[in-house]
Amino acid sequence: MKNIKINARHLIIDLFLSSAYPQLTIKQILIAAKLFNMSENGIRVATTRLLNEGMIESVERGIYQLSPSTKEWAKIILNRKNGIKQTKEWQQHYLAVFTGTLGRIDRTALKKRERALRQFGFKELETGIYIRPDNLAYSFEKTCEELVLAGLESETKICVIQNFDSKSLQLIAFLWDTRQLELNYKNYSQDIQQWLLKYEKLPLNDAAAQALLLGRETITLLMNDPLLPSPFVNEHARNQFAQNVQQLDSIGQKLWQKLYENELTH
Repeated sequence: MKNIKINARHLIIDLFLSSAYPQLTIKQILIAAKLFNMSENGIRVATTRLLNEGMIESVERGIYQLSPSTKEWAKIILNRKNGIKQTKEWQQHYLAVFTGTLGRIDRTALKKRERALRQFGFKELETGIYIRPDNLAYSFEKTCEELVLAGLESETKICVIQNFDSKSLQLIAFLWDTRQLELNYKNYSQDIQQWLLKYEKLPLNDAAAQALLLGRETITLLMNDPLLPSPFVNEHARNQFAQNVQQLDSIGQKLWQKLYENELTH
């Protein structure tokens, strides 16, 4: 497995995302920290910062959960982790978002807008025009709602384009790095399959740590996947990759549950 590094802040958030528990105690977080050779002080500082930033909240002394705003963001990740969002058969139509009249002075709004468009797999065809294949299972109205919920301004103009000229289609073919996407599906599916073959022979600490690190990388890939239809990418390879991630996550949760039980009963 690749050498993946993680810091205290990311570890705490990842523990919530990969845990079977909605709440975690500081003891559980410190158990995880030991696996990654992190200091207790470093974890407590990171916990305090996440509290101050509103990423997590205190349920009672020493017990934490994701804050409501972070839960919304986590829900998107977990939806992807639990299975690729449904897609529909592509009819060669495209969704288009026009941002030219929205302005770029408000940096916060701009950041939210760009994140929402990226999250839904849109790419900029030319200045102020973002497109993606219209193959998400959502209805047009629901897609518009979800984009606004994700951070796109409500006054944004969104439409469906049925035809592009051949010159535009040539440009569209290269908007997404589909070669890298397919390489990721293949390579990470192999990484997960190799780990699944050996994890039972590993010490529990090593198996749990590896599951979290590998899950961290692969779930990020799923989160950022534009869910393109064929012929842009091999959909079968993507679906296989998603199934592998689900299997990894399911086993990872059991390993962490066992690890916490072992440590807290000793």
